[in-house]
Amino acid sequence: MFKQFTIRGLRSSFCIKLVKPYSKSTQHEVKKIEIPVPWGKVAGKLWGSQNKQPILALHGWQDNAASFDNIAPLIMKNTPVLAIDLPGHGLSSWLPPGFMYSELIYFLLVKRIKRYFGWEKIKVMAHSLSAMTTYWYAATFPTELQYVIALDFFKFVSISVGKHTPIFRNAVDAFFKLEEDYVQPNYTQSEIMNKISTGYMIHMDESSSKILMSRGVTQKEDGMYVINRDPRIRVMPIHSMFSPEQIEEYAKFITCPYLIIKGDINLYGDNKELFYKTLEIMRATNDTVQFEILSATHHLHLTHPKDTAAIINPFLEKYD
Repeated sequence: MFKQFTIRGLRSSFCIKLVKPYSKSTQHEVKKIEIPVPWGKVAGKLWGSQNKQPILALHGWQDNAASFDNIAPLIMKNTPVLAIDLPGHGLSSWLPPGFMYSELIYFLLVKRIKRYFGWEKIKVMAHSLSAMTTYWYAATFPTELQYVIALDFFKFVSISVGKHTPIFRNAVDAFFKLEEDYVQPNYTQSEIMNKISTGYMIHMDESSSKILMSRGVTQKEDGMYVINRDPRIRVMPIHSMFSPEQIEEYAKFITCPYLIIKGDINLYGDNKELFYKTLEIMRATNDTVQFEILSATHHLHLTHPKDTAAIINPFLEKYD
């Protein structure tokens, strides 16, 4: 039930405030959300009614809750959307000093949010890294999920046992180097826009990039800009790089309705054959698995929201 969401919304530990739309693509009032966690808060935003359990929207690596700004208004007729900033991203608290980010942090966060609201089952819409983490969660706690919508990726990138050790070693070394040497840079407006256009968001149009940056950067009093992202996130999450055999076994445990929308067909993050082999294993044990291909880039929900919503809404009408 979603009654607890409304009740807790009246408490000071869970703040709900009206904020203005972030862009022309989001001509709807959204509610500011803050969920307490042991190290601070998880920030987010809610579209739609507080009287119905929302779908929990989880963004990808180095993104933030704004990545759902375009898609949420198009599906909120079927379900409210609660998009959060993962720890260390956007407006959410960073982990305490000395800790390393990994998918396990995000895995446990799903459990924390479920327990906080008292949800019997979770509805999830997840992109990229979060879609991978949700795959892990759906296999581990199959009875806790009402349904899953996975955007572009749906499972972890698999890696052989022999390759895991050097990758993990390099990640640990990179973590300590960042911890010891990193100084947060300040950027002018032209510098931050150049960083956006030449960075990891290069495959997105200017409008989509600016939407992400609405929660991704902060302008200081002196006019300079800083990025709202813990630098430790730059160390590639590697804790949960499972072997192909492990990934395939997880597929057999997933029982909830599962919608997978593949965007960039040239981007699998993994061996293409393994991608489809795992998909077929899921289908063999779960007849509710639905796989769709959309002519779009990796951030399909942000860059092609109408096309993405056209696939999502019939799924929600059936399972929400």
